Amino acid sequence: MEIASERIRAALDSNPTLTLLKAYSREWVLPLFAEHLEQVDGSVSAEWFHERISEAREQIPQRQGNVTPAEYCRDWVEKRWLETETPNGRLRYRLSPYSLRALRFVRELVDGETTVSGARLGSISHAMRLLADMTNPNRDVQVRRINRQIAELRKRRDDIAAGRVRLATLEEMKQQLREILAMTRSLPADFRQLRTMVEDRHQEVARRAMAQGPPKADLVEEYLRENDLLSKTSQGTAYLGFSRLLSSAQTEQLRADIDQILGQGFAREHMTTTQREELDGMLSTLLAAELDVQNSYLRWSASLRRFLTRAAHGRHQRLLTLADRALHAGATWTHAEPGQRHVPQDVLGVGPLAVIDVSQTQLWRDQGSQEVVVEVTERRGTLPTEDRVALRLAAGTSPRAVGRTINKLLAVRPVVTGAEIFDATPQAFQRLGTLVSLLDLAVVHGHIDADLVERVRLSGDRATALMATLPHVVFDAPVPTKELP
Repeated sequence: MEIASERIRAALDSNPTLTLLKAYSREWVLPLFAEHLEQVDGSVSAEWFHERISEAREQIPQRQGNVTPAEYCRDWVEKRWLETETPNGRLRYRLSPYSLRALRFVRELVDGETTVSGARLGSISHAMRLLADMTNPNRDVQVRRINRQIAELRKRRDDIAAGRVRLATLEEMKQQLREILAMTRSLPADFRQLRTMVEDRHQEVARRAMAQGPPKADLVEEYLRENDLLSKTSQGTAYLGFSRLLSSAQTEQLRADIDQILGQGFAREHMTTTQREELDGMLSTLLAAELDVQNSYLRWSASLRRFLTRAAHGRHQRLLTLADRALHAGATWTHAEPGQRHVPQDVLGVGPLAVIDVSQTQLWRDQGSQEVVVEVTERRGTLPTEDRVALRLAAGTSPRAVGRTINKLLAVRPVVTGAEIFDATPQAFQRLGTLVSLLDLAVVHGHIDADLVERVRLSGDRATALMATLPHVVFDAPVPTKELP
């Protein structure tokens, strides 16, 4: 009991789920997470999420401060409320399993869900029956149990066929649906918890390998097997069992049952759109989460294998070992015989340094600025056709080209509109780039009326015409084209 109490006290101060639930900012952070991250399958870009944070902060002006959205996110990552990933070098955020558990706890309170139900009791009874069969080595007992179940199923079949069994009520069907959805809602957090555990444990194994020294090449696989997370932990064992179930024939039966439920009138009349979508995507969500964990495990295992077999790591470890031995020997020597001593030989094996006067020692010398010679080889060949076409298109849609068209039209009329300028542009350059250049020039040299719009047709080899809408633009003075790019 004392150990359990200490663990509870420690969790109140260190567990990220509990720190989120008792944080001063929970009144706006939890709704922010629930609205923008909880239902996201994967991660969101940092730029997009920073905008959502700014919008959320604007709704609580009494707590406005100088903290930027990026600083909020860094703090939440440190508190393990958020996780980060950088695919293609772009920072992205996703909810941590701890935040998912906090949101699930709050939703259970809000929705008033209870664990006392016939559906929950049926799940417990089925699990208890499986455990009884697992723990009983007597096969005859298991055979007799199965025979009784067969007899019960035959009797139930006959009763249903004879009409002696009542149909389920609407409330019973709703209760069963709530039970299924409640059990499946917890699975994403469990999968994400397992993925986080895989990453944390691999980093722990890598640090331990660094401290102990890397195993020899022929022992690497054995070392990895001894630290296999998917066979040495309870979470990993449970994951493997779940993964095998997803890969079995029961998946097809589960898919068929879902289709049957969604095809009935109960789904159309008494299930919300969200419930139907959640039930329809249940299997794909589970498979995606299972694949995510597997990919994370394989990625980290490969990284750990490379780390253990890297030759540079061996040299680094040897240097650390030699330095540690030298420091230990020096400490022992000075403790036994205090005073200045001279080391007669090269202990670390890095070579001697002949020093007569330490003031004359120069370990680094600034050589000054270095001369860099760049040689350019002239090529007589012509540009490829696609490059010439791209350069011609860029020149024809540039602000300078559009400015020349504007000045040409203003020479014969006092005012010219954006649609007239676009129509006067050669057809090959009636592209989106011309519209962008036109709007840029209108901001500085023209007039824009956002209440009126004009539609123009973009050129190009398309099956159907592509129309573009732009605000009403007017030019009444020439554009200084020499100042334009």
